[in-house]
Amino acid sequence: MSRSVPAGALRVLLCFCFAFAFSMLFRAANGLMAPELMRELDIAPARMGFVGGVYFLAFGLAMIPGGIALDRFGPRATISVLSLIGIAGCITFALAGGWIGLSIGRALLALACVGTLMGSIATMARWVPPQHVAFYVAMVSAAGGVGNMLATAPLAWLIEGVGWRGAYWALAAACFAIAAAVWLGVRDRPDGKPLESAHEALGDVLDGLRQVFRHRHLWGLVAIQFAVYPAQAAIVSLWGGPYLNDVYGLGLGERSWVLLAMTAVAVPFSFVIGSLDQRFNSRKGVVIVLVGLMALALLPLALHGRWPLWLASLLLCAFSATGSVVAILHTHVRFSFPERLAGRALATLNAAVMAGAYTMQQVTGIIVQLLRGTEAAAPPVAYQAVFGWLILSLAVGVWFYRKVPDVRPRG
Repeated sequence: MSRSVPAGALRVLLCFCFAFAFSMLFRAANGLMAPELMRELDIAPARMGFVGGVYFLAFGLAMIPGGIALDRFGPRATISVLSLIGIAGCITFALAGGWIGLSIGRALLALACVGTLMGSIATMARWVPPQHVAFYVAMVSAAGGVGNMLATAPLAWLIEGVGWRGAYWALAAACFAIAAAVWLGVRDRPDGKPLESAHEALGDVLDGLRQVFRHRHLWGLVAIQFAVYPAQAAIVSLWGGPYLNDVYGLGLGERSWVLLAMTAVAVPFSFVIGSLDQRFNSRKGVVIVLVGLMALALLPLALHGRWPLWLASLLLCAFSATGSVVAILHTHVRFSFPERLAGRALATLNAAVMAGAYTMQQVTGIIVQLLRGTEAAAPPVAYQAVFGWLILSLAVGVWFYRKVPDVRPRG
């Protein structure tokens, strides 16, 4: 580790990685369980789209207040306290008798995770030199990839052993462990002193938020945030499982392996993509190229409804791997705003991410339901339409993002 990086940075990083891994597990779990939940609780695709999307809706609505809390109280206290809400979310989900109960449980889990990634980025930017921040953020993103992996075959094994309700009782204990790890293992700054923004009066807090909203390039950043991760979440966190079930007839165990491959490949690519930030002196250029590759991976799936399973799986893995571009995108956002506005800026932009994810899952749910009709399984054309919609969304996001000035990783 570089001499310029404080010794405690690794401990702080590991605590954030642990917290973010479970945050991503909660986000992605529906992608595995959706077919079983829909059958057992008689949930239509549009309702299932809401169950999947409500996590992102609640997350987005809580994001800006969460960003204010990150600046005012610090990531350590904010993440620790909010993580305890996850216990209630897991219990509510485990006891649910229909789509409403599932939705409430997922909304509570969203509140529990609302500060995890943004708090990690804001804190690591205080612990490590600017030129290394994207790589450390990539490590947190890689931990999120591990969480996505846990939401595939490992979660399937747990569900096969104790049922999906029992699995969520077990996950309630994980929420307590996250709160304890962050509280005991994280300091908001290397010197342990309170953040400068912790002393702001309410008027100063709101003025800082206004400054974020007045940023001249805010909406270009919002547009790309609204598209990139939401497109990935629409597949990994919701429709990946139903697609493999409806088009290829894969059961819980079989499709969990495909989903595991999709999420596993994203972990090493998080490190590779994070290193690109230091190799190329243009964050924006790296983002645009990688988002283009995401769309290119989806294009064959949009044009043809039933490729051989191995090829469809390979394309989905390529899409998932290039989705790790979010690490550089978040770093671009972080250094587009001054230090004292870091939490509020990241939270505002992440609100766009969650709004996009909610919208994407709602729209794709409607698409699948309309094209499924009265059939028990959606036809391949329904998923072709979903992939086409995601490509269009990525293209629109890049169109607006191209006007945002670059933020150089060096200098």
